Formats: sequence, structure tokens, C-alpha cells
Amino acid sequence: MTVTGQADHSGAESDFNPMVNPHQEDPHPFYRRARTRSVMFSPSVDAYLVCRYTDVHAVLDDPETFSARLAFPFIYDNPPEVVAELRAGGVPEQRRLVDEDSPRHRQIRALIDVGFSAQRIRSLMPVVWRRAEELVDRFTGGTADLVAEYAGPYVQGIINAVIGFPVEAAERVETSTLDSFTLSNPAAPVEAKIDAARRLGEFTRYLQALVDARRAAPRDDLISVLVHGADGIPGLAQDGAVHGIIRGTRIAGFPTTRDAITATTLLALQNPAVHEGILREPTQTIIKATEEALRRNPPNRGVFRVTTREVELGGTRLPQGARVLVLFDSANRDDTVFPDADAVVLGRPNVHDHVSFGRGLHACPGAPVARAEIQVALRTLFGRLPGLRLADGFEPTYRAIHLVRGLESLRVQW
Repeated sequence: MTVTGQADHSGAESDFNPMVNPHQEDPHPFYRRARTRSVMFSPSVDAYLVCRYTDVHAVLDDPETFSARLAFPFIYDNPPEVVAELRAGGVPEQRRLVDEDSPRHRQIRALIDVGFSAQRIRSLMPVVWRRAEELVDRFTGGTADLVAEYAGPYVQGIINAVIGFPVEAAERVETSTLDSFTLSNPAAPVEAKIDAARRLGEFTRYLQALVDARRAAPRDDLISVLVHGADGIPGLAQDGAVHGIIRGTRIAGFPTTRDAITATTLLALQNPAVHEGILREPTQTIIKATEEALRRNPPNRGVFRVTTREVELGGTRLPQGARVLVLFDSANRDDTVFPDADAVVLGRPNVHDHVSFGRGLHACPGAPVARAEIQVALRTLFGRLPGLRLADGFEPTYRAIHLVRGLESLRVQW
């Protein structure tokens, strides 16, 4: 193995912290510098940063060397007082799909693919269209926050329906998602984690009641598929495994799609040619705008992996057990792959080469339904409100969440 360098540990210039500025609001100046250098170690995320497109591909295409299962901490790796609350609540310690390696990944992925099949997506489309129309109907006063009043409740209703959560449980389910984020965030205060663990115990009991109900009487939802199996694929034998996959699917399917909708809408409102194209030729323009927004601002910043052996990456030798952070939003603006990468270019010939939905073994199973949700949301929004524009004085700001980058709000008027 030829090695041309060691990992860069040069301090502040290589440190990356998405929870604080300037990286929280705009990480791209840092990414541009990072792509000119070798793999760098960031103390704030305790990982080597993988920023170049070719290096991101190298990691995602080699799951045997770059393990998902070893990369994410167990929620039971939290401080003892947090673990005590988790145990008291009976919260199962189970992996999500994104945390699994083969061969276990294969069975779970096959079941989730059934839950997100093309047939299932087609059957959901009336619900998707109806939900978008209902939310626009609620707008009053000529102004709205499209995060809180449109994209959030829109995606929440759809992913909950796919999983099998009843409409009246929306607030409870959303709280559980936020609690899961808190428990996996190394920077969250211990007191907040204790409260999150306590609530997650209550949610565990609620979810178990749904699992028991589906075991007795299956429905057309993901919980039933996971419990009973489908298409010759056996269901999951342990209820705890069902809990882990459901929690992970809700985490993966809600904030990312919500933030992709608002990112695409912001792109259209900040670029008059895109807005005009949507009004003139909505179907094709929205499809192109969706992909360009996903490339420029992927809602999922990236994923962690851990090396299972010593390996060379981007000319740098990494030891066995090294933690790496694969940064999708950096790879998607690599000028060696996407010329003029910071610009908005509709109809890029290689736009679908972006890695916003991952790649290979862990490519997002919900990508087709996410694209459908984004396109329906924009078609409805701009169709109903052709005069839509950003609210006077609005400046985009972004949430401080570990691996999810989304707008705090998107205030508009018409």
C-alpha cells in the first residue's frame, strides 16, 4: 500500500463543528479548503473528515472496510444516569437500519423496501396531494412560515401514515423523534438527555401497544410488514428490533424530507428564473429544481463510519478503528465533478450523481417517496400561490443539529 501522507491534525483549520457558527450557517467555505487537503481529523466531531467526492465514493462503496455498525454509538452508551432512565422505561437497545452491516442489513432492508415499494407510493399519492391542499387552505393573512405551517406537518402526516401511526399521535411521535436526536447528540446536556430518556420510555410502551395490535390484526403499514414479513421475507422475531427500525425510519424520513422541501422552495424563491420556470412549466422545472437543491443543500449532512482495518483513503493512512465522517454536502459541491458547483444550474447533465441519498448498501430506501413528496409540495404551493415571495427582511438561518442541516424557518408572503 502506497501512502503519501498522514492525516492532518493541524488544529483550528481542520476542526469542524456543525453545531456552531460559522459552520452551522455556512459550512461551504470550510469544505472548499478541506477538499484541497488530505483527510483531516476534527476534534469537535471526533472523526476524520471525508470531503472529496472520490473519497466519499470510496467509503460508501466499501462497507466491509468502513463499517456502519461500529460507527454510531448505542443510546446505552450515554452517562449512567441517562442509562438508568432508559432501563427503567424498558427502551430496547436496538440498531436502526443505517447502523447495520450485512448480513443482518439484508433482511431488514428487504422488509423496508416492501414498505416503501412503488405500489405503496402510488397508493399514498391521494393522501399526499390531499395533505398539501389542506395545509395551504389553512394559510391566513397573506403570510406563513413554510417550515412550521407547511413542510413540517405535511411530511409528518405522510411518514406517520407509512409507518402506521394514527393521526392523533402526531405530537407524541414528533417528541420521540426529537428525544432520539437528543440522546444521540454528544453535545446535549445530561439533564436534557435524562428527560428525553424518560419520555422515550413512555413512547416505548405506546409503540409496543401498536406492535401488539398489528401482530393480532395486520394493516397496510410498515409496522405490519416488520412484524409479519412480506413477499416471502420473514418478519423480525424480536419486538425490540421492530422498535429500533421504526424509530430509525421516523428519524430518517421526517426532518430530511421536510428540510429538502424548504431548501427547494428557497432555491426557487431566491432565483427568479427558477420561479418563472415553475409557473410556466411546473412539472419539469420542479423535477430539475428538486435535484439541484438536493445536490446543493442535502438535508442529511453525512454519515459516520469506522474502519475495520488499516486503510489508505485519499492518500492518507487510517488505522483500524478510525472514525470517519463522510460529508455529503461537501462531495456534492466538488468542482472536479460538478463544474461551477456553488451555482444553481437546472438540468445539470450529471446532477443525479449527487450523494444526498447515500449510495450502495445504505442508499436511502425512502428516496422515491421523498422525491414525490417534494414535487407535490412545490406543485401545490406554487400552483395555489403564484405570487409567493420571501417575506420582507427574511434571512435564512439553520438549525444546530448534528447531522441534519435545515432551515429554522422559511417566512413567505403573497
